[in-house]
Amino acid sequence: MRALPFTTHDELATSRRWVVSSMLGLMGLGLVAGYSANVVPALREGGADADLDFLFKHLAKTLIALIAFLAAVRVGPRTLYRAARPAWIVGVALLIAVLVVGKEWNNARRWFSVGGTSFQPSEVARVATIIMIGAWMASVRDRAGEYVRGVVVPFGLAAVPAVLVLVEPDFGSSVVLLFLGVLAVWVGGARSTHLCVTFMGALAVASLYGWSRLGHVSERFEDFSDPAPGSQVWQSLTALGHGGLTGTGLGAGSASWGFLPEADSDFIFAVVGEELGLIGSLIVLGLYAVFLWHGARILLGMRSRFSLVVGTGLL
Repeated sequence: MRALPFTTHDELATSRRWVVSSMLGLMGLGLVAGYSANVVPALREGGADADLDFLFKHLAKTLIALIAFLAAVRVGPRTLYRAARPAWIVGVALLIAVLVVGKEWNNARRWFSVGGTSFQPSEVARVATIIMIGAWMASVRDRAGEYVRGVVVPFGLAAVPAVLVLVEPDFGSSVVLLFLGVLAVWVGGARSTHLCVTFMGALAVASLYGWSRLGHVSERFEDFSDPAPGSQVWQSLTALGHGGLTGTGLGAGSASWGFLPEADSDFIFAVVGEELGLIGSLIVLGLYAVFLWHGARILLGMRSRFSLVVGTGLL
């Protein structure tokens, strides 16, 4: 795939190296932070050497992820284009299946439990949906400005899995799916006015459903806007503040010792902030910034509409 005139081949090669380097850096930091957040609970629940069991499992998952990454690098746009429809169908089928036989935790069915580990089919559906929208927008080409072909159909491809994810319930992932659908459709050539009206309407319906039918949604908004002392959000902010400039040191943070109830989940950044301080937090944010910046530069070299849409959605 040739670059656009304002993006040289050497610049693209440099950006690819930066993207891979930042990805590996984030994976390494994730490995360290994940171990630090889980070492005390592992020892408490599993006894001696249980922390090493967790570490080896995390390393195994990391190795599998790297192998999957190397395999994905070798998949060309044509192969991805041909796989778009079956991938989307499989993603939707998994979302339906998880509602029936999925693992229930915290009053939600979002996970499949396989071989001692678990995964969320919404992650599979998210990628498959982006690829499918990319294939559709490439197929309609110059007719992407039409409302039905350019907005209704591709947005519907995102809305179907989004509704299934909302039923699990997972309000956040559902909104992310809708947003990614809008972004992919916009990059694919749809009119902004058409998209804004459709997305705002869908978001209003999803928000109304989440606020009225899913009690945890309103509670979570209230907790983030005004966190109660002792709550997950309050404890995470306290842990971040406790880290100061350089942090307490790996394994020495209060978040890892039970101060933060769900330290190894979405709040893992609080562990990084406390144990590695402001410097460590800025390193994490810096790696994300590098990833996004050079990922965007790679997108500027895309000549194919399909590659541009898929690349934007994945980034």
